[in-house]
Amino acid sequence: MKCPTCGANLQIEDEKCPFCGNPNPFAAKHRQDMKQYQQEFQETKREVEKKTLHFTSFAARIAVIATLLVMILGMIYAIEKGPYYFWKSQVERDIVKNAQTYREELNAFEEAGQWRKLHAFYDAKSLDSTRDFNDYTVLYFMIYDYKSILNEITRLREQDAEDAAVSASKIAEHLDDFYKAVGRVSYDSTYYDDCYSTVHMASYERMQEELETVLSAYCHLTAEEILALPDYSLIKRAGLIEQGLAREEEKKGEAAEE
Repeated sequence: MKCPTCGANLQIEDEKCPFCGNPNPFAAKHRQDMKQYQQEFQETKREVEKKTLHFTSFAARIAVIATLLVMILGMIYAIEKGPYYFWKSQVERDIVKNAQTYREELNAFEEAGQWRKLHAFYDAKSLDSTRDFNDYTVLYFMIYDYKSILNEITRLREQDAEDAAVSASKIAEHLDDFYKAVGRVSYDSTYYDDCYSTVHMASYERMQEELETVLSAYCHLTAEEILALPDYSLIKRAGLIEQGLAREEEKKGEAAEE
């Protein structure tokens, strides 16, 4: 669950948010629920025990055990599921109340090309829990692939050349998902129609240009290779990236020898 104030992750036992210090409303609700469940359990248990005084048959004892077992299972289910449904209802109310503000924030991030901030904001406000922001679904998933590719390229610059094949494969996998999303191969259902508006399509193309620029600079792909990337298979993309990295290593080796 997330803090309703700052969006940080919370445990159900946390009295306060460890990040912003505000009280955790879920903890209070959890303690209240536990107290109520325990009280109801004890009252029902006493009632059942009172009634069993009038029954001595084996069937009566089995009925008592079954009743208690059902109650225990019900308590476990309520304890595990109760906080989640409470949190979900709180999130949904918050989104309904602030929908316009949240949409303005998302639009501003998208217009400025601040992909990471958009992704973080979408997560922090749990906007995937409502249908009101369905039109950002594909953009959200594409930014995940965008971030993953940049993270792998960062690792490439810090690790040994022998690990390049692993990173090249991961980059190719995320590129495959990214290109399929741009071409609407993965999201061809009418459910995603709003995700392919003129504004969102322009964002997808901007992200693609940024990614291909980075691949050219750090994976050392030629202009012709970059142009052909969207049409290649996953395996061929991985091989191409690995070849570009190998070419750069050869250049470094030759320069060192000179």
